[in-house]
Amino acid sequence: MNTRIQNLLKAHRNLVHTNYREIKDLTILQDDQTELEPVVIRKAKALALLLDETRVVILKNELIVGLRTIYGSLETGQNVFGSFDFELPVQPATNHCLRYFPHYLTETEREELQSVGLSEGYAIAHIPFGGQRVLTLGYGGLIDTARQHLQDLAEAPDTPKASSKTAFLHAIIIVFEAATRFVLRHALEAERLSHIAPNAQRQEELQQIAASCRWIATQPPRNFSEALQLFWFTCLIHKMEEQACLPIGRFDQDLHSFYLRDYKTGYLTQDTALELLECLWIKFNIESDLTTDTCENITLSGQNMQGHDVTNDLTYLCLKASLELRLPDPKINVRFHRASSSRLWQICCEIVKEGIGGFPNFFNDDANIPSLVKVGIPLVDARLYSCDGCQELIIPGKGDFYPTFSSVDFLDTLLQVLHQPRSYETFRDFMVEYKAQLSQAVKHVVAIANGKDMMMAKFTPVPFLSATLEGCLEQAMDKTAGGTHYNFTGCLGRAFSNTANSLAVIKKLVFDEHLYELTTLTTALTKNWDGYERLRLFAINRVPKYGNDDNYVDALAVEIADHFIQEVPQYQNPRGGQFYPGLFTFHHVTRGGLMPASPDGRRAGDGVASHISPVAGTDLNGPTAVLNSALKICHLQPSEGAALGVRFHPSALQGDIGTQNLIAFTKTFMENGGLSLQFNVVDSKTLRTAQQHPERYQNLIVRVWGFSAYFVTLTKQYQDDVIARTEHGFH
Repeated sequence: MNTRIQNLLKAHRNLVHTNYREIKDLTILQDDQTELEPVVIRKAKALALLLDETRVVILKNELIVGLRTIYGSLETGQNVFGSFDFELPVQPATNHCLRYFPHYLTETEREELQSVGLSEGYAIAHIPFGGQRVLTLGYGGLIDTARQHLQDLAEAPDTPKASSKTAFLHAIIIVFEAATRFVLRHALEAERLSHIAPNAQRQEELQQIAASCRWIATQPPRNFSEALQLFWFTCLIHKMEEQACLPIGRFDQDLHSFYLRDYKTGYLTQDTALELLECLWIKFNIESDLTTDTCENITLSGQNMQGHDVTNDLTYLCLKASLELRLPDPKINVRFHRASSSRLWQICCEIVKEGIGGFPNFFNDDANIPSLVKVGIPLVDARLYSCDGCQELIIPGKGDFYPTFSSVDFLDTLLQVLHQPRSYETFRDFMVEYKAQLSQAVKHVVAIANGKDMMMAKFTPVPFLSATLEGCLEQAMDKTAGGTHYNFTGCLGRAFSNTANSLAVIKKLVFDEHLYELTTLTTALTKNWDGYERLRLFAINRVPKYGNDDNYVDALAVEIADHFIQEVPQYQNPRGGQFYPGLFTFHHVTRGGLMPASPDGRRAGDGVASHISPVAGTDLNGPTAVLNSALKICHLQPSEGAALGVRFHPSALQGDIGTQNLIAFTKTFMENGGLSLQFNVVDSKTLRTAQQHPERYQNLIVRVWGFSAYFVTLTKQYQDDVIARTEHGFH
């Protein structure tokens, strides 16, 4: 990397940008008249206030500018909302709370929202903004479009929803006019700094930044540099409005036309393009001291609407930027299909070997696209999918997906069945009852999710994000009210692998071999296995475990996954869409910490496995056996997706042979219907040393679940979880 990027990276790691953070408590509720305005107008004014109050900061050497500066306070709990009821895996290094928004709801409205467990300002996006629409129209074009729709409404006969549509369109104008002011203030600051620049080169750079900001404040970008700058401003504002999650979408597709035009005319070289990308990549990490679970996922490569491969030069430059910088964000995800080039395979697998926090994550078009078609998404749009903030599948720019809005815990449901005062003649009788309880659990969480969904439409609209999504401007309807083309709600199946193993224990030890009564097992769990160590060892050592290609347990895993996958899509959400199923477990260590003992030998408080990965340390038959077990689940095609994680010892991937083995391993997974595959390449000795001497391993990044983190910033429980995962090799 060049000197500029080295200096920016050094300043980033020294947390220079955090000096500009401040804690404020803003409100737009200044009088009774404001409280009478529609909520969407108030929400828009609150975002406008936040943008107007945000300090303009341009750091030394920057080419891409813009910084979030206003936060809530962790100490006072100021505007903390949507918080988890357990400890997060990465603890903030400062006192700033990411989830902050100015007050815009009345006390009565806040209480009503809190009745369903939500708080003021809370929004669930987990989707990127519509990048192509923003880059094509610019902020001014979006304002003009909203004004045109307002004029059309004024000329049309009155309709029951005319007032709500008018309010929504006015809200869009408010937020994008504020966005324009925000960008123009950066132009003024760059102009001011150019007069005191330390040298002619920096003076010219600042003048160019000023000219670019002045233009993109209202107009579509004219070149790659301006496109990146507008993209980053939109990321910042999206983050301020949505407060929680910032997926980035198909970046190499949204930006490629700007890159290609500049490259062909000689205005841009690959080196200058890479420098600009690396400036943006560092920007994506401005809050990594608070958390690296930022959802900043980029999806590269894949296909277009016609099914043609779209890998391009920008795809490779994005990969190169991530390899050079070795930062946790943006998280790199790459789509592969049968026509993907050998060059893409080679480069991606070489990056995996570098051990940069599980980069990239591999997605299989040939399996994921049919799974999306199965839930009613047309093939031409299914081909445009990206991952959301973790690994769930969405259609960027065209839909409103709530991928993590509801979930069913397979293991918790199993424990509820076990502790019922009831006997079963056969294991099949037990499974009938268990699946019935799973169905009830799905019904229950759907009702809760739909209640929250309606409250979000009522109290937490997102006019800035909505304006960028297809359908919302056209219908004059916020995304939270169903304004987009596709309106899905995710329902996740959690603790999947532990449940499969637990069912195998019940089947084998209780019903097949009659070694123990079901009541004995239940009592052992109640006592957290104390006094039942022999039974616990039997459960751990004498019963097959998922992840070893043993159909005794894998068949049970398939049975419960299939039941869940068939059950979820039967339900509708208030936005006119349906629920769609995925097999994911986030916060798997801390979630497990809240759960009692389970039949697989797990003690109370121990973590559970993530996604469809085997329980740590139980996959004993090598990596191919892990694939074979996971493929049986992937063949069920959960439309929201499912992710498998595999850990390799670095020695297994050494040299060209190691690369070819990794390519063959991953291709085998995909050619046989695998959905998504991620890796950690690091040995346990290194991880244990990093625990003992964190100062030596400040830049060691590992994959945790759907995000990557600096290993030394993880809580010890999550560090131990990564260490406990089986180190595989090729034999």
